[in-house]
Amino acid sequence: MTDASFPQDQSRRALLLAAAAAAPGLVLGAYAWRRYGLTGRLFNPLSAEKFDLPPVPGLLDASGAPVPGFSAGDIAGKAVYLSAFASWCPNCLEEHASLMEFARTPGVTILGMASLDDPANTLQFLRKEGNPFSRVGVDRKGWLYRALGARGVPAHFVMGPAPKVALMLQGAQSVEALREKILPLIAGA
Repeated sequence: MTDASFPQDQSRRALLLAAAAAAPGLVLGAYAWRRYGLTGRLFNPLSAEKFDLPPVPGLLDASGAPVPGFSAGDIAGKAVYLSAFASWCPNCLEEHASLMEFARTPGVTILGMASLDDPANTLQFLRKEGNPFSRVGVDRKGWLYRALGARGVPAHFVMGPAPKVALMLQGAQSVEALREKILPLIAGA
């Protein structure tokens, strides 16, 4: 080995050691990025002021008409109740009967956000369990409910008037809790 090749070997060795030391940090960072949904939090294209949720394909109301999705323009300036749910969520299934009963309350209109769910599964869920929603929008990546401040489903929002979030509730709610917490905010809206 000549003296001229020694610095090159040493720098190659240092580069390999640096790469080996950085690899676990990169793996851990990638895991944390995915685990905590940082793409949706940092690069979320939706906001309360700007969104358009398409309808669930094939979902029909009692009269046989398609149930529409909704957009920021549909709720702008109104006090509305939004409920984020998913067909795979056990807490959403647990609270579904409460939503069905609450929807029968005079003056109550619920807009549903099918979040982090396949529209075919959402359709099957609502056909089987019943549809308490006047409109259901597909939020496949969960960006809207995250933009509104939730970190999981079920999540409940009263926009009053939209785009301002007047109330956010996380987790399954009983019909009594819905009447106590949400009804006063949307009454007369």
